Amino acid sequence: MTRIISALLLSLLVLAGCQDNEPVRVGAPAPAISAMTPDGEPVALASLEGKVVFVNFWWAGCGPCLAEMPAIDEAYHAIGDQDFSVFAVNFGQSPEVIRNINRRLKVSYPLLSDQLKIASTRYGVQAAPTSFLIDRKGVLQEVIYGPLTREQLEQKVEKLL
Repeated sequence: MTRIISALLLSLLVLAGCQDNEPVRVGAPAPAISAMTPDGEPVALASLEGKVVFVNFWWAGCGPCLAEMPAIDEAYHAIGDQDFSVFAVNFGQSPEVIRNINRRLKVSYPLLSDQLKIASTRYGVQAAPTSFLIDRKGVLQEVIYGPLTREQLEQKVEKLL
């Protein structure tokens, strides 16, 4: 039964990815996306409404991606999950790869999967890491190419709190 529900949800994600989408623009509403936990549960970006959200697209073979993950986790703890959330999306890799990275790095924010690259396509992601900073109203405030330090991320987020 769980597999059937997961397959249906995945189908909905695929169909959502087939819609015509405008390019991602700073100052415009952030595109709606969903990703899956390694256990196959869908998580919608919209569920984080009211928080400042750092959407981070990463890949397990990307050294800078893996190097910035502990810094993101430190910022996540320093700022607090009441006001700030991380939506970390791996694009194109299997849930097992994501589980292995989480076992290795032990970050506390959820690592999500975009195995079909629907979310990364919707955001126009070409390389990793690429991140997007979204304000409490769901408006895209910044596109960030490349890794960030804890301090850089905290400064960017605090401007939006």
